[in-house]
Amino acid sequence: MLTKTPAADAVLPAPAALPVQAGAVSFARWRARLTTLAMSLLVGWHSLALFVAPAPADSTTVQALRSVLQPYLSLLRLDTGWGFFAPVGKHAQFRYVIKDGGGIDHTFVPTEEAATSIPKYVWWREWKYLFDGIMESAEARASSLGPLLCREHPELDPLFVTLVKIQEENYLPDDVVNGKRPLDPEYATVETLVRIPCRSSPVQPLRQSIRPRRPT
Repeated sequence: MLTKTPAADAVLPAPAALPVQAGAVSFARWRARLTTLAMSLLVGWHSLALFVAPAPADSTTVQALRSVLQPYLSLLRLDTGWGFFAPVGKHAQFRYVIKDGGGIDHTFVPTEEAATSIPKYVWWREWKYLFDGIMESAEARASSLGPLLCREHPELDPLFVTLVKIQEENYLPDDVVNGKRPLDPEYATVETLVRIPCRSSPVQPLRQSIRPRRPT
């Protein structure tokens, strides 16, 4: 026996739901494709920069590519020459010594100080590349660098800041096995570059090297 369903009890589908859902799925697919395309382009661009950076500069093709890639190379410190592939040479480290108001020396190693924030890491990274230039021309940079380092430690009431270069010498594979480090005192030369007063007086250059005797 057939019965008639009242109009109030009839269930009608929502025709608008299907187009909306289909549109959302289509957008998600396009977004995934665009993300993949962007990442592929970034990987290709970075790979090209890694190949172009150490290439010989006398090539016309390389010069044309470098004119486009140079901002990217400089930003990420990728602008290296063929020496990038050379064996690692002897290590040098920059340090400075603060003489406080009581005459006590305090040694600081900037490259080993931990960065506690992203801005501090950026500054630490920039200074790390600058330290090589400081060690090469300490006296020329002393007038601007000295007051900056003195202001870094006001709690010490600094009298002088002394710039020091630690140069690795004869560090052998056997020393690694024995648990030694390249800049341990017995394997390094300590060179005092310049002493800078933290108060008004002229810069005092101190060029002297201390070469410890290698243990037998």
